[in-house]
Amino acid sequence: MVLRGSKTKPEDSLFELRQDIDGFNEELLKENDQLKSSNAELKILVEQMLEKKNKPAGPDLSTAVQILLDRVENLEGSLKTLEKKKSDSQERFKKTLKQLACGGLAGASARSVVAPIDRVKILMQTGFLLKPGQKETGSILTVARNILEKEGVRQFWRGNGVNCVRVFPYAATQFVSYEKYKGLVRRKITGAGDFGMKERLIAGSLAGATAASLTHPLDVMRVRLATQTELKGWGDCIKTILIENGPKGFYKGYVPTVISLAPFIAINFSTFDYLKTNYGPDENTNSPIIRILALGGIAGLTAQTICYPLDTIRRRMQIKGTHYTSVPNAVSTILSKEGARGFYKGIGPNALKVVPNNGIRFLAYTYLTKWMGVESKYDKKLAALKKKKMQQQ
Repeated sequence: MVLRGSKTKPEDSLFELRQDIDGFNEELLKENDQLKSSNAELKILVEQMLEKKNKPAGPDLSTAVQILLDRVENLEGSLKTLEKKKSDSQERFKKTLKQLACGGLAGASARSVVAPIDRVKILMQTGFLLKPGQKETGSILTVARNILEKEGVRQFWRGNGVNCVRVFPYAATQFVSYEKYKGLVRRKITGAGDFGMKERLIAGSLAGATAASLTHPLDVMRVRLATQTELKGWGDCIKTILIENGPKGFYKGYVPTVISLAPFIAINFSTFDYLKTNYGPDENTNSPIIRILALGGIAGLTAQTICYPLDTIRRRMQIKGTHYTSVPNAVSTILSKEGARGFYKGIGPNALKVVPNNGIRFLAYTYLTKWMGVESKYDKKLAALKKKKMQQQ
């Protein structure tokens, strides 16, 4: 399952690994208590035998000592096994944390590279409201030239800092909550049955909503910084939002954000699944990872294009002022004043950023995992394919 904004998710569940470690700790405590008790009993029996050293030990006493010795040996063996399992779970837990860090850093790197395209997109989406007297915002080149001439090169990255900070809690929350919702869906809907597309959609949508709820204030700040050049920084941005709407101002555009999650995940997943089944790599493919990246990019672009009108509404509701009273009001207003094209303003730069964003994220993730000493799932896939080819030869 590829979650929104999380193309490089870890292989294991932090929640399940933490539960395993806690479970091993409980078992180790019990086993240690039993070992202490058995050792104490053994000590007493040995003392009794020493007291009767000049007399032969009775059969009952010798049998009891042997039983206790066997029990102690079994308990020690069990403790070693538990310690090994606990150690393995701890290593996997550390690996998962590293993978989350690598995914976050890779996402931040990719977003930083495509940040200029992203700012152009946001300005094209919101230009109709920011410049009421101007019917068209202009082309990608026109908007980019305006930023360059009026604000300077550095301002192409305006708001990118907040966006990069947002990557880490969003990805982590989405991943961890997905695992929890997955367990909840299994208990309430499927039981011990298969976890199919419907169940993944439910769990993914709930995880996305949870992550969006936590990080939405940062998304609002990012849009404000991208569209309001008078803001001097994060502090000024926070102060302005609070003065304008109070704390609820940080959740402007939240409804279209949440509404778009389910269809986005459904379209993204089903498209990728279809493409992978019909056009995915096999053992004869020379560059399987490039093929997977391309298919992922096509699936993501398809989902973004279909869900783009809600993204436009979200961005417009996040900017300064109250332009729409609700999502239905936004839909009717845009249709009446701008026509259907109004929903797709900025879709050009949005499509342009998909390929470099995916490619840079994958490249950064691959090198970061190697630097941190973590084998990525892509390395495993390549190794498995190479091994299969060698066996066939």
